[in-house]
Amino acid sequence: MGGCGTTLAFDNMNARPITGSRDWARYDIVLDVAKEAKSICLGILLQGQGEVWLSGVSFEAVNTAVPTTGRGRDGWRMKPANLNFEH
Repeated sequence: MGGCGTTLAFDNMNARPITGSRDWARYDIVLDVAKEAKSICLGILLQGQGEVWLSGVSFEAVNTAVPTTGRGRDGWRMKPANLNFEH
């Protein structure tokens, strides 16, 4: 996050959800961390009943050739859009 709670990058895995029962597996989120970032926030979202477990969470630098999985500041709509529901 940037100053004043500004989100600079985000990935909630909405486009690639984990569904059903699973054995332990590795899942990666790759985001560019902006120079002006003040903090990194991590969380879990569980929709419906069940349990979620985390183990071995880490932050690692990767080569710039590794594609990002979320949206950066250019992918964010910073102002409300379509408020009159025309589109």
